Amino acid sequence: MPSGASASHDIVRSYCFREVVIYFVDGIAVHHYQPATPNGKPPIVMVHGGMHAAWAWDQYGQFLAEKGWDCHALDWYNHGQSTALPEADFIKRSHTDLHREILAVSRQFPAFHLMSHSMGALATLISSTLLNPESLTLFAPVVPAAVGADPVPMEVDLTQLFPVPPFEVAKGMFFSTMTDAEAQTYYAKLQPESSQAVWESARRNVPVNLAAVRAPTLAVAAGADTLTPPPDIKKLANMMDATYLEYPGIGHCELLMKASAWQQVATDVETWLSKL
Repeated sequence: MPSGASASHDIVRSYCFREVVIYFVDGIAVHHYQPATPNGKPPIVMVHGGMHAAWAWDQYGQFLAEKGWDCHALDWYNHGQSTALPEADFIKRSHTDLHREILAVSRQFPAFHLMSHSMGALATLISSTLLNPESLTLFAPVVPAAVGADPVPMEVDLTQLFPVPPFEVAKGMFFSTMTDAEAQTYYAKLQPESSQAVWESARRNVPVNLAAVRAPTLAVAAGADTLTPPPDIKKLANMMDATYLEYPGIGHCELLMKASAWQQVATDVETWLSKL
């Protein structure tokens, strides 16, 4: 655990790596996957996507810690175990506001990698124009305005929180090739989201100065993803001179979670990181 952070005294679970603990920085809950034998490389700060929380990184946190990586998966404010801001503020939170959480966690370390998913990937892309991460890994990122992607047809009421969709809708968005039983495990954990952030994601209208992102970047796409289609992610990768990986036959969140798919993706990502 970084110095200056406060720890929960409850060990969440233990594996063949050291353990997972939750500590807090500025009211932000951080799930710390501690390797039994650190590889000596900078830690990885992991940023989840919309409607999710740090639990989205559970498989990756364990897997990477077993490879010696020190992993810190944060909960956004109003997500997981982090502090809840007033609802009126939460409704209006933009992708740009997530820099607050990313900065608070990453500034504990002299050097760090950023790893992120979906809406969290757009947020880390924004943060990477201001910070200097060792690398940036973007899973199924919501792309910035410069890509020119088509908007997602989605009604968003900006006066209230964006609700969790019905199961069949959410399954199509996030878990499209899982069985219903597997998808239900994750669906039960979803939570309402900032309508401002959802509106920005759907409109694909957030500006980012891509030229200011200097970190080596890996962009990862899911072939069956309808929220962040692979052609848009590939275009973003080309604009950034980033490495691009695409995995056919899986959906938006299945890159991180689907039992039959995530480990191959994680293996390829870890191989890329190890070569930096």
